[in-house]
Amino acid sequence: MKRSVIAIALALVYLASAAKPVSADPIQHFSTFSITCAGTVFEIVSKPGSSNVVTVNGVPSNSISILMGITITVSGTTVFEFHKPYTLNQSDRIAICTENGDPPGVTVVAEVKFTPGP
Repeated sequence: MKRSVIAIALALVYLASAAKPVSADPIQHFSTFSITCAGTVFEIVSKPGSSNVVTVNGVPSNSISILMGITITVSGTTVFEFHKPYTLNQSDRIAICTENGDPPGVTVVAEVKFTPGP
């Protein structure tokens, strides 16, 4: 149990350290982070629920991302997993995004819905 708590803490520290301030938010309450989905790089505001997509491959965007699921593994062991239910009709609108982290061995796989499409 203690190892899984440490692993989750490490994963959360990684996610927080990878974020940088967002220029689109004048009050700058939230930072942003980058994820790569099938070769496309998305810069997303790091807030719970649905978030603005700031850029897609460096081009400004007006899309919204909705986190449908996330799996965090450390050295191949799943330390956190969450999935919202969605139907097979929606599955073609879900992008699977993988980010291999620093420290080495941390992998984050996110299931993200983009509206309207990126």
